[in-house]
Amino acid sequence: MIVQINNLFLSLKRPLLALFLLVVVQFLCAAGVLAISAISNNINVNEAIMNFATDTQTLCISSLLSNVFITCICLYLFNRNNYNNWKSPFRKTSIIRNSIALLTCFIGTFALDLMSELLALPNIMELQIIKMCQHPLGIAAISIGAPIGEEIVFRWGIMGHLLQKGNSPFIAILISALLFGLIHANPIQIFFASAMGMMLGLLYWRSGSIMLPILLHCVNNSLACLQVSLLGNKVRDFSLVETFGGYSIAWCLALTCSLLCSGILWWYSTNRKHNTPTTT
Repeated sequence: MIVQINNLFLSLKRPLLALFLLVVVQFLCAAGVLAISAISNNINVNEAIMNFATDTQTLCISSLLSNVFITCICLYLFNRNNYNNWKSPFRKTSIIRNSIALLTCFIGTFALDLMSELLALPNIMELQIIKMCQHPLGIAAISIGAPIGEEIVFRWGIMGHLLQKGNSPFIAILISALLFGLIHANPIQIFFASAMGMMLGLLYWRSGSIMLPILLHCVNNSLACLQVSLLGNKVRDFSLVETFGGYSIAWCLALTCSLLCSGILWWYSTNRKHNTPTTT
């Protein structure tokens, strides 16, 4: 047991480095965009900082740049070990199984949406996210940039590295999912992202391809942007719980979807026909 724990800590060095670089890159991109904004608008740094949270375009550009840079950094940081797979998850031998798992994960994300609302988890970044979903650059950042960047960091990089170092799939999926949730630093997103990270990790482990979690992540975030586009600012007043008839029905629906999702994903995880990411 002591040896296993020691090996785990040793194998966490590179993932923690990637996480540190992610925070640093986000900070540097925000600082760079702020500096350019201050110079171009002829305002001081303090005013630029005050405007940062409300200036949607600045927020969107910063997000896009940070995702591009961290993707490139992690591609270099982890690709030297050649243990990541870019093959299509919809190969002839696995298209039905992977398609069922992908659709099941959408049921799971719906259950998570319901639970997030039922648990009344605070969303301290709700206004900024809504504004980004109403801006073309924000839609690109949320629907494409963030899914690709985050999957490269947390599944392709961190989880893949832990698997390569001999850690069990459960430990690799759990650690990458928890780090994925914590990095969002927003109570409602910590819960949602951690749980969704488990599904994304399972897809990556069993399909053997990073493309499947990227696809799920892109579609999930795109649906959030679509919801804002359809409802506008009224999205803040929209309630899934009320839509489905109140708390009792919503809890039953959330638990039913969770059990259904868990059952099908258990079948998916125990199915022998899989392609775990390995050395190529």
